[in-house]
Amino acid sequence: MLIPAERGRPAPSEVHLGVDLLGRLRPTETDTLRLACEQIGAPDRFGTLNQGARHDAVAALEQDSPDLFDVLRRCVYFGYYAQPVVIRVLREQGYDINEAPQPRGYRMPPMTPDVVANVDRSRRVWIPADRVGLSLKEAS
Repeated sequence: MLIPAERGRPAPSEVHLGVDLLGRLRPTETDTLRLACEQIGAPDRFGTLNQGARHDAVAALEQDSPDLFDVLRRCVYFGYYAQPVVIRVLREQGYDINEAPQPRGYRMPPMTPDVVANVDRSRRVWIPADRVGLSLKEAS
């Protein structure tokens, strides 16, 4: 399966991922996701299969239709890791994750002169805040 229930994390089906996911996708993703689901037999047949048969159906999709599998995988990951219960469990396990990275952001080591010194000088440009939006020539 794409995301098994393990280490305290619920299975995608336990968080009703399918219902939530369809409301978050763009129409082209929804159409492609439906094609992928049809190929693995979801929702009609897939739900009645044992875990091994489900794994085989998803593996066959990956082998036979890699583009459809890629959309399925991305959609499942996108939807699953946006679920509040999953975020809560991951936080409890010590992961630095939040629903919206802004305004809190993520923990990062502080910038130090040696890190900045390793940046290619030919690509480094500093523009004062009051000059943002001007061309590089006007800003300098």
